[in-house]
Amino acid sequence: NSSSGGIGGPCLANMSMANSAAASSAGSNNGDEDTRRRRGGGSEASSSSSSEVAKRGSNIQPAISDISDAEAGSKQDPESNRPILISSIDFQGETPELEQLARSVVSIKPNFSYTIKDISADVMRIYDTGCYKEVDPMTVDTRDGVALTFRLQANPVIRGIVIRGADELPVSHIHGVFKPQFGKVMNSVLVVGALRELSEWYESKRMPVEWYGIDVVDGILEIGAEEPRVANVDIRFLDGKTGETVEGRTKPAYIHRCLKSVKPGMALHGRITDDLADLMATAGMETASITWSPRRDVNGIWVDTTINCVERTNSGFSGGGGISAKGLSEGGLSALIANADFYRRNLFGRCQTLTARLEMVPSSSSSGNLQRPEVDVKVAHYDPWIGDAGRTSRRVFLDSDSSSLEAIHARAEPVGEDAELGGADESGPKGIFVRRVVSGVEYRRPLAACCTGTFSATYQRASTHDDLKQQCLKDAYGSPLTFSGHSHDTMANALFRFVYEGTGKDEPQLVVSAEQALPIRPDMLSFNRVLVRAQRNFHVGSTKLTVGAKGGNVIGDLPPYEAFPIGGVNSVRGYAEGGVGAGRKFIVGSAELTVPLVPNSFNGCVFFDIGSDLKSGTTVLGDPGGTRGKPGQGYGYGLGVSAMTPVGPVRLEYAFSDKGVGRMHCGLSRNF
Repeated sequence: NSSSGGIGGPCLANMSMANSAAASSAGSNNGDEDTRRRRGGGSEASSSSSSEVAKRGSNIQPAISDISDAEAGSKQDPESNRPILISSIDFQGETPELEQLARSVVSIKPNFSYTIKDISADVMRIYDTGCYKEVDPMTVDTRDGVALTFRLQANPVIRGIVIRGADELPVSHIHGVFKPQFGKVMNSVLVVGALRELSEWYESKRMPVEWYGIDVVDGILEIGAEEPRVANVDIRFLDGKTGETVEGRTKPAYIHRCLKSVKPGMALHGRITDDLADLMATAGMETASITWSPRRDVNGIWVDTTINCVERTNSGFSGGGGISAKGLSEGGLSALIANADFYRRNLFGRCQTLTARLEMVPSSSSSGNLQRPEVDVKVAHYDPWIGDAGRTSRRVFLDSDSSSLEAIHARAEPVGEDAELGGADESGPKGIFVRRVVSGVEYRRPLAACCTGTFSATYQRASTHDDLKQQCLKDAYGSPLTFSGHSHDTMANALFRFVYEGTGKDEPQLVVSAEQALPIRPDMLSFNRVLVRAQRNFHVGSTKLTVGAKGGNVIGDLPPYEAFPIGGVNSVRGYAEGGVGAGRKFIVGSAELTVPLVPNSFNGCVFFDIGSDLKSGTTVLGDPGGTRGKPGQGYGYGLGVSAMTPVGPVRLEYAFSDKGVGRMHCGLSRNF
């Protein structure tokens, strides 16, 4: 393999500085030999003819060791260490420009005395310009002293460059580096600098390379390169405790597909470490490592590769409990949660996962009596990569979930001195919940750096009930709870979501989703819902400013439980959950300044939130916000603290609404 080019098409890979230095040292010793003979030979040197010097100077491979020997001899023979009077200096080159270049670096001047070491140093200075292949110092005795002539032979003109074996190096990059030297006398200094730049390209790609064999043939600079390449790729499964080889459950094909940079014939690349991380994330490996076995043959350097894999536990069962962030916002015993989980990894040896989860949330009636706990079931089959080129994942799921509608349908509470409670029916339901049973399939794939796209198709059945688990179709104000007016609403939804999440410290976050409910049957809902959320952090020292905004709109059939509630810990603080209103449209903005009180553990913050339903509350079926006297717009401000705990960041905040009413908020985190 080779890359080549001339003035119109470049090529090169790299060049060893040692080769340039060797050429320089070789050329410099030729002239020094003549100088040594003039200096160390005494009267015999004085009688040497210029023709003899020229004959000796014709050798293009002089040795520095000759000069060293002469200097060593001069120390033993003080008589031979006397300076030589230089009567004149001349240069014989192929062009006046090359002569002038050599003249500009030489330190010897006429009518001054110099030693052999001084002359050798000037020869090296001429070589160090990088433009000369050979420099021969010629001497002729005159009555005024010694006439010194430097005979110069320039490097060849570079018409093109050929590199053999550097298949990974882009020809365009080579052209950009070496184009200024085409059509000119080769300057080894510039060549070495250009080669350093090419080596930096390999370093940036974390790729090893070896250079060899530099030659110039008919004006073409030819360089050889060896890029170590992957030979055989084997997979070995290890026991995580003993390190012994065991029989693996994962099919090798599902491991090889994660190793994009570890395939026979490919050059070794720094992306291999990324492939190992992908293997552990996608194929469900506990650990993964690589063992190298390099070898050399007539075709170059080859590396036999062994992938060492430790598989995770195949299946298991677990149980536990804790506090849910959603339950904290709803209050009461619903903050507590107990769960039992079963998982089966690496299903059929295809790196797929089957999970089943049972959640139980205790509940109590408005009178405080314990009721039958809410039981939710979640079953999912997850394939991290369906095998396409876009790295698409797939999740097939069945979820049942119950959530409180207090944010929308709770009884009105006093807000300010002149607020009225409204005309609620005391015999009506005290608490209202919506239970959703959703099944569907979701596909997700990376679109670009930091960007992810999601498509899902779901079927949902939603029903409402009170705190006694009795079905109810109207709230305490007589407003309907379902859009159809029946015991449940059904809908078939198609959703597209785009997520941008930068990896930098102050990179913005953006989420855009569009959902369409398709009326496949006449009794199914039909609506379009759009949601947008954006957030960004700004750091000044240890202080952080977080600015965010979100908004949404629904066109079509809108069940009251799908309206946008405004107010609460994740919206406008200073108001209760849904205390600002519930609308078909909404917009909320937030700004929060965080200052560390104890580094990495305890922070303080001040904040300001504002939100509005954009006067869309009346378009929601039953107008739940207007019936309860909610303002439809408002703002809140306050301060708070947050602390890192084993269960996550816990926030405690106190905020005032624009009505002057203060409220305490507590939560595990803020899901704005």
